[in-house]
Amino acid sequence: MQWGAPGFLFLLWLLPVVGYLLYRSHRRRLMAAHRFMSEAMADRLVPRIDTARAWLKGTAIVLGLGCLIVAAARPRFGEKYEYVARKGVDLFVLLDVSKSMLAQDVRPTRLERAKLDIKDLLDVIPGDRVGLIVFAGKPIVSVPLTTDHNFIRQELDQVDPDSAPRGGSLIGDAIRQALASMPPRGDRDQAIVLITDGEDHESFPLAAAEIAAERDVTIFTVGLGDPVEGARIPLASDRGARGFLTHGGQQVWSKMDEPLLEEIASATGGEYIPAKTQAYDLGRVYEQHLEGLTRGDIDSSYEKRYREQFPLFLALGVMFLLFDVLLASYPTGR
Repeated sequence: MQWGAPGFLFLLWLLPVVGYLLYRSHRRRLMAAHRFMSEAMADRLVPRIDTARAWLKGTAIVLGLGCLIVAAARPRFGEKYEYVARKGVDLFVLLDVSKSMLAQDVRPTRLERAKLDIKDLLDVIPGDRVGLIVFAGKPIVSVPLTTDHNFIRQELDQVDPDSAPRGGSLIGDAIRQALASMPPRGDRDQAIVLITDGEDHESFPLAAAEIAAERDVTIFTVGLGDPVEGARIPLASDRGARGFLTHGGQQVWSKMDEPLLEEIASATGGEYIPAKTQAYDLGRVYEQHLEGLTRGDIDSSYEKRYREQFPLFLALGVMFLLFDVLLASYPTGR
Protein backbone atom coordinates (compact mmCIF):
# COMPACT_ATOMS: atom_id res chain seq x y z
CA MET A 1 0.00 0.00 0.00
CA GLN A 2 1.22 3.48 -0.85
CA TRP A 3 0.06 7.03 -0.21
CA GLY A 4 0.12 9.77 -2.82
CA ALA A 5 -0.11 12.60 -0.26
CA PRO A 6 0.62 11.09 3.15
CA GLY A 7 0.86 14.51 4.81
CA PHE A 8 -2.94 14.68 5.00
CA LEU A 9 -2.94 11.72 7.39
CA PHE A 10 -1.72 14.05 10.14
CA LEU A 11 -5.22 15.56 10.09
CA LEU A 12 -6.60 12.33 11.56
CA TRP A 13 -5.72 13.67 15.01
CA LEU A 14 -8.67 16.05 14.57
CA LEU A 15 -11.16 13.17 14.72
CA PRO A 16 -10.92 12.63 18.51
CA VAL A 17 -11.30 16.38 18.97
CA VAL A 18 -14.43 16.45 16.76
CA GLY A 19 -15.83 13.43 18.62
CA TYR A 20 -15.25 15.10 21.99
CA LEU A 21 -16.89 18.34 20.85
CA LEU A 22 -19.95 16.45 19.60
CA TYR A 23 -20.19 14.63 22.94
CA ARG A 24 -19.91 17.91 24.86
CA SER A 25 -22.59 19.46 22.69
CA HIS A 26 -24.97 16.56 23.37
CA ARG A 27 -24.33 16.73 27.09
CA ARG A 28 -24.96 20.48 27.15
CA ARG A 29 -28.34 20.01 25.43
CA LEU A 30 -29.37 17.42 28.03
CA MET A 31 -28.30 19.66 30.92
CA ALA A 32 -30.08 22.70 29.46
CA ALA A 33 -33.33 20.75 29.01
CA HIS A 34 -33.43 19.59 32.64
CA ARG A 35 -32.12 22.76 34.21
CA PHE A 36 -35.30 24.82 33.75
CA MET A 37 -38.07 22.19 33.90
CA SER A 38 -38.86 18.83 35.35
CA GLU A 39 -38.30 15.68 33.31
CA ALA A 40 -42.09 15.21 32.88
CA MET A 41 -42.60 18.76 31.61
CA ALA A 42 -39.54 18.56 29.38
CA ASP A 43 -40.87 15.40 27.77
CA ARG A 44 -44.16 17.20 26.96
CA LEU A 45 -42.84 20.63 25.90
CA VAL A 46 -39.63 19.88 24.01
CA PRO A 47 -38.64 17.08 21.63
CA ARG A 48 -37.16 14.10 23.40
CA ILE A 49 -33.38 14.04 23.08
CA ASP A 50 -32.52 10.55 21.86
CA THR A 51 -29.03 9.58 23.07
CA ALA A 52 -28.75 6.63 20.69
CA ARG A 53 -29.70 8.85 17.73
CA ALA A 54 -27.10 11.44 18.82
CA TRP A 55 -24.44 8.74 18.96
CA LEU A 56 -25.36 7.54 15.46
CA LYS A 57 -25.15 11.06 14.01
CA GLY A 58 -21.87 11.79 15.79
CA THR A 59 -20.32 8.52 14.63
CA ALA A 60 -21.40 9.27 11.04
CA ILE A 61 -19.76 12.71 11.17
CA VAL A 62 -16.49 11.35 12.56
CA LEU A 63 -16.38 8.47 10.07
CA GLY A 64 -17.26 10.79 7.19
CA LEU A 65 -14.48 13.24 8.04
CA GLY A 66 -12.05 10.34 8.52
CA CYS A 67 -12.86 8.91 5.09
CA LEU A 68 -12.44 12.32 3.45
CA ILE A 69 -9.03 12.78 5.08
CA VAL A 70 -7.93 9.32 3.93
CA ALA A 71 -9.19 10.13 0.41
CA ALA A 72 -7.14 13.34 0.40
CA ALA A 73 -4.04 11.27 1.28
CA ARG A 74 -4.65 9.27 -1.94
CA PRO A 75 -4.34 5.64 -0.81
CA ARG A 76 -3.05 3.20 -3.42
CA PHE A 77 -3.37 -0.56 -3.16
CA GLY A 78 -4.14 -3.40 -5.51
CA GLU A 79 -1.33 -4.18 -7.97
CA LYS A 80 -1.47 -3.71 -11.72
CA TYR A 81 1.16 -3.76 -14.43
CA GLU A 82 1.42 -0.97 -17.01
CA TYR A 83 3.44 -0.73 -20.18
CA VAL A 84 5.68 2.31 -19.78
CA ALA A 85 7.64 3.80 -22.68
CA ARG A 86 10.31 6.30 -21.71
CA LYS A 87 10.84 9.14 -24.14
CA GLY A 88 13.81 11.44 -24.41
CA VAL A 89 16.46 13.06 -26.55
CA ASP A 90 20.12 12.23 -27.04
CA LEU A 91 22.25 14.91 -25.39
CA PHE A 92 26.02 15.12 -25.11
CA VAL A 93 27.55 17.58 -22.65
CA LEU A 94 31.01 18.77 -23.74
CA LEU A 95 32.98 20.06 -20.76
CA ASP A 96 36.19 22.02 -21.22
CA VAL A 97 38.79 20.87 -18.67
CA SER A 98 41.76 22.86 -19.97
CA LYS A 99 43.91 24.87 -17.57
CA SER A 100 42.08 28.08 -18.44
CA MET A 101 38.97 26.61 -16.77
CA LEU A 102 40.80 26.95 -13.44
CA ALA A 103 40.47 30.73 -13.63
CA GLN A 104 38.57 32.15 -10.68
CA ASP A 105 36.61 34.95 -12.34
CA VAL A 106 33.70 32.51 -11.85
CA ARG A 107 33.47 31.20 -8.28
CA PRO A 108 34.89 28.90 -7.14
CA THR A 109 36.45 28.25 -10.57
CA ARG A 110 35.07 28.08 -14.07
CA LEU A 111 35.38 24.29 -14.03
CA GLU A 112 33.79 23.70 -10.63
CA ARG A 113 30.92 26.02 -11.49
CA ALA A 114 30.35 24.12 -14.75
CA LYS A 115 30.26 20.78 -12.92
CA LEU A 116 27.65 22.05 -10.46
CA ASP A 117 25.47 23.38 -13.24
CA ILE A 118 25.64 20.13 -15.19
CA LYS A 119 24.23 18.41 -12.09
CA ASP A 120 21.42 20.98 -12.05
CA LEU A 121 20.72 20.11 -15.67
CA LEU A 122 20.48 16.40 -14.88
CA ASP A 123 17.76 17.15 -12.33
CA VAL A 124 15.36 18.39 -15.02
CA ILE A 125 16.00 15.78 -17.73
CA PRO A 126 15.25 12.46 -16.01
CA GLY A 127 14.16 10.75 -19.23
CA ASP A 128 16.89 11.88 -21.61
CA ARG A 129 19.95 9.91 -22.61
CA VAL A 130 22.95 11.99 -21.62
CA GLY A 131 26.64 11.52 -22.32
CA LEU A 132 29.69 13.40 -21.05
CA ILE A 133 32.78 14.30 -23.04
CA VAL A 134 35.67 16.12 -21.37
CA PHE A 135 38.20 17.83 -23.57
CA ALA A 136 41.38 19.86 -23.57
CA GLY A 137 44.08 18.79 -26.01
CA LYS A 138 42.00 15.71 -26.86
CA PRO A 139 38.35 14.80 -26.23
CA ILE A 140 37.64 11.84 -23.95
CA VAL A 141 34.24 10.12 -23.75
CA SER A 142 33.89 10.03 -19.98
CA VAL A 143 30.32 8.67 -20.08
CA PRO A 144 28.61 7.28 -23.21
CA LEU A 145 24.94 8.06 -23.76
CA THR A 146 22.99 6.67 -20.82
CA THR A 147 19.86 7.21 -18.75
CA ASP A 148 21.85 6.47 -15.57
CA HIS A 149 22.28 10.06 -14.44
CA ASN A 150 23.66 9.04 -11.04
CA PHE A 151 26.64 7.51 -12.82
CA ILE A 152 27.22 10.82 -14.63
CA ARG A 153 27.16 12.66 -11.31
CA GLN A 154 29.76 10.29 -9.91
CA GLU A 155 32.00 10.81 -12.93
CA LEU A 156 31.64 14.58 -12.65
CA ASP A 157 33.00 14.44 -9.11
CA GLN A 158 36.22 12.94 -10.52
CA VAL A 159 36.66 15.43 -13.38
CA ASP A 160 39.68 17.75 -13.18
CA PRO A 161 42.22 19.25 -15.62
CA ASP A 162 43.99 15.86 -15.76
CA SER A 163 40.86 14.13 -17.08
CA ALA A 164 41.89 14.82 -20.69
CA PRO A 165 45.31 15.15 -22.36
CA ARG A 166 46.64 18.70 -22.21
CA GLY A 167 47.57 20.90 -25.13
CA GLY A 168 45.01 23.67 -25.26
CA SER A 169 41.27 23.62 -25.94
CA LEU A 170 40.25 21.75 -29.09
CA ILE A 171 36.53 22.57 -29.31
CA GLY A 172 36.19 21.33 -32.88
CA ASP A 173 37.60 17.91 -32.00
CA ALA A 174 35.18 17.66 -29.05
CA ILE A 175 32.19 18.37 -31.33
CA ARG A 176 33.37 15.79 -33.85
CA GLN A 177 33.83 13.22 -31.07
CA ALA A 178 30.27 13.85 -29.88
CA LEU A 179 28.90 13.35 -33.40
CA ALA A 180 30.87 10.12 -33.77
CA SER A 181 29.55 8.87 -30.42
CA MET A 182 25.93 9.73 -31.24
CA PRO A 183 24.61 7.63 -34.15
CA PRO A 184 21.99 9.47 -36.25
CA ARG A 185 18.40 8.87 -35.12
CA GLY A 186 15.31 9.91 -37.01
CA ASP A 187 12.85 9.34 -34.16
CA ARG A 188 14.24 11.92 -31.74
CA ASP A 189 16.21 15.14 -31.65
CA GLN A 190 19.88 15.19 -30.79
CA ALA A 191 21.72 18.03 -29.15
CA ILE A 192 25.06 19.11 -27.74
CA VAL A 193 25.63 21.40 -24.77
CA LEU A 194 29.11 22.92 -24.99
CA ILE A 195 30.43 24.47 -21.76
CA THR A 196 33.72 26.30 -22.21
CA ASP A 197 35.52 29.62 -21.98
CA GLY A 198 35.70 29.58 -25.78
CA GLU A 199 39.45 29.53 -26.22
CA ASP A 200 40.26 27.29 -29.18
CA HIS A 201 43.58 26.26 -30.68
CA GLU A 202 42.99 25.79 -34.40
CA SER A 203 40.63 22.80 -34.21
CA PHE A 204 38.19 24.33 -36.76
CA PRO A 205 35.11 24.35 -34.50
CA LEU A 206 32.94 26.17 -37.06
CA ALA A 207 33.59 23.42 -39.62
CA ALA A 208 32.57 20.87 -36.99
CA ALA A 209 29.43 22.89 -36.25
CA GLU A 210 28.51 22.82 -39.95
CA ILE A 211 28.75 19.03 -39.91
CA ALA A 212 26.47 18.99 -36.87
CA ALA A 213 23.98 21.22 -38.70
CA GLU A 214 23.93 18.82 -41.66
CA ARG A 215 22.97 16.05 -39.23
CA ASP A 216 20.31 18.25 -37.56
CA VAL A 217 22.23 18.19 -34.26
CA THR A 218 21.63 21.41 -32.34
CA ILE A 219 24.50 22.91 -30.37
CA PHE A 220 23.89 25.09 -27.32
CA THR A 221 26.96 26.93 -26.08
CA VAL A 222 27.56 28.21 -22.56
CA GLY A 223 30.33 30.78 -22.23
CA LEU A 224 32.14 30.98 -18.89
CA GLY A 225 34.59 33.73 -18.00
CA ASP A 226 35.22 37.43 -18.39
CA PRO A 227 35.27 38.36 -22.11
CA VAL A 228 36.88 41.78 -21.50
CA GLU A 229 39.56 41.67 -18.81
CA GLY A 230 39.88 37.92 -18.43
CA ALA A 231 41.51 36.24 -15.45
CA ARG A 232 44.85 34.70 -14.52
CA ILE A 233 45.20 30.91 -14.39
CA PRO A 234 46.27 29.72 -10.92
CA LEU A 235 48.81 26.94 -10.57
CA ALA A 236 50.10 25.02 -7.56
CA SER A 237 53.72 23.92 -7.32
CA ASP A 238 54.95 20.63 -5.87
CA ARG A 239 55.83 22.47 -2.65
CA GLY A 240 52.28 23.77 -2.27
CA ALA A 241 53.08 27.36 -3.21
CA ARG A 242 50.54 28.99 -5.50
CA GLY A 243 51.36 30.97 -8.60
CA PHE A 244 49.95 31.78 -12.00
CA LEU A 245 50.54 30.34 -15.45
CA THR A 246 53.11 32.25 -17.45
CA HIS A 247 54.22 32.24 -21.06
CA GLY A 248 57.35 33.99 -22.25
CA GLY A 249 57.85 35.42 -18.79
CA GLN A 250 54.40 37.04 -18.75
CA GLN A 251 51.34 35.94 -16.81
CA VAL A 252 48.66 34.43 -19.04
CA TRP A 253 45.25 36.09 -18.88
CA SER A 254 42.38 33.91 -20.13
CA LYS A 255 39.48 35.72 -21.82
CA MET A 256 36.22 34.11 -22.85
CA ASP A 257 35.86 34.07 -26.67
CA GLU A 258 32.25 35.15 -26.98
CA PRO A 259 32.02 35.63 -30.79
CA LEU A 260 33.20 32.07 -31.46
CA LEU A 261 30.56 30.53 -29.18
CA GLU A 262 27.86 32.67 -30.78
CA GLU A 263 28.88 31.49 -34.26
CA ILE A 264 28.93 27.82 -33.24
CA ALA A 265 25.42 28.02 -31.80
CA SER A 266 24.08 30.06 -34.72
CA ALA A 267 25.44 27.61 -37.29
CA THR A 268 23.23 24.83 -35.89
CA GLY A 269 20.13 26.84 -34.97
CA GLY A 270 21.02 26.62 -31.30
CA GLU A 271 21.44 29.25 -28.63
CA TYR A 272 24.39 30.94 -26.98
CA ILE A 273 24.05 31.37 -23.22
CA PRO A 274 26.34 34.21 -22.03
CA ALA A 275 26.94 33.02 -18.47
CA LYS A 276 30.22 34.99 -18.32
CA THR A 277 31.13 35.54 -14.64
CA GLN A 278 27.60 35.44 -13.25
CA ALA A 279 25.75 32.55 -11.70
CA TYR A 280 23.35 30.78 -14.04
CA ASP A 281 20.95 27.85 -13.77
CA LEU A 282 21.61 25.33 -16.52
CA GLY A 283 18.38 23.55 -15.60
CA ARG A 284 16.40 26.70 -16.37
CA VAL A 285 18.40 27.19 -19.57
CA TYR A 286 17.29 23.70 -20.59
CA GLU A 287 13.65 24.52 -19.90
CA GLN A 288 13.90 27.67 -21.99
CA HIS A 289 15.80 26.30 -24.99
CA LEU A 290 15.85 22.49 -25.06
CA GLU A 291 12.49 21.45 -23.68
CA GLY A 292 10.82 21.76 -27.09
CA LEU A 293 13.04 19.10 -28.69
CA THR A 294 11.32 16.04 -30.14
CA ARG A 295 11.52 13.02 -27.86
CA GLY A 296 11.58 9.44 -29.05
CA ASP A 297 11.30 6.12 -27.25
CA ILE A 298 14.43 5.45 -25.18
CA ASP A 299 13.29 2.15 -23.68
CA SER A 300 10.13 0.48 -22.45
CA SER A 301 9.08 -2.00 -19.79
CA TYR A 302 6.16 -3.27 -17.76
CA GLU A 303 6.13 -1.64 -14.34
CA LYS A 304 4.12 -2.46 -11.24
CA ARG A 305 1.66 0.21 -10.23
CA TYR A 306 -0.82 0.51 -7.38
CA ARG A 307 -4.41 1.43 -8.13
CA GLU A 308 -5.70 4.78 -6.90
CA GLN A 309 -8.39 4.08 -4.26
CA PHE A 310 -9.27 7.61 -3.14
CA PRO A 311 -12.67 7.55 -4.99
CA LEU A 312 -13.78 4.71 -2.71
CA PHE A 313 -13.00 6.66 0.47
CA LEU A 314 -14.43 9.84 -1.01
CA ALA A 315 -17.72 8.06 -1.72
CA LEU A 316 -17.77 6.56 1.79
CA GLY A 317 -17.11 9.95 3.35
CA VAL A 318 -19.94 11.61 1.43
CA MET A 319 -22.25 8.72 2.29
CA PHE A 320 -21.59 9.01 6.03
CA LEU A 321 -22.12 12.79 5.98
CA LEU A 322 -25.36 12.41 4.00
CA PHE A 323 -26.54 9.86 6.58
CA ASP A 324 -25.96 12.48 9.29
CA VAL A 325 -27.95 15.08 7.32
CA LEU A 326 -30.87 12.76 6.56
CA LEU A 327 -31.13 11.33 10.08
CA ALA A 328 -33.29 13.72 12.09
CA SER A 329 -31.91 14.94 15.38
CA TYR A 330 -35.22 14.17 17.20
CA PRO A 331 -37.77 11.38 16.84
CA THR A 332 -40.66 12.21 14.51
CA GLY A 333 -44.37 11.35 14.75
CA ARG A 334 -44.92 12.75 18.28
